[in-house]
Amino acid sequence: MELAHKAKVSRMMVRQAQSVGNSGDWENGMAFTMSLGCGTWGGNITTENITVKHMMNVTWVSYPIPLSIPNPDDLFAPHFAKYGK
Repeated sequence: MELAHKAKVSRMMVRQAQSVGNSGDWENGMAFTMSLGCGTWGGNITTENITVKHMMNVTWVSYPIPLSIPNPDDLFAPHFAKYGK
């Protein structure tokens, strides 16, 4: 975990075959891909495995909805309980 937080990488493989695991695997939950990149650190568009969702143009239509702002105390309660406020 320490190396994963410090290294400028988009995926950190632990006890897995890098060539198979990085491109997605049933045993690690990463999306399957045939295209790997260097992540946003290297100038790519994403740090994820490139899948069909990255090849499609999507148009979002946004309408106003009722305002709903979570209370930070409720949102971060587990963190505050463990580390203090």
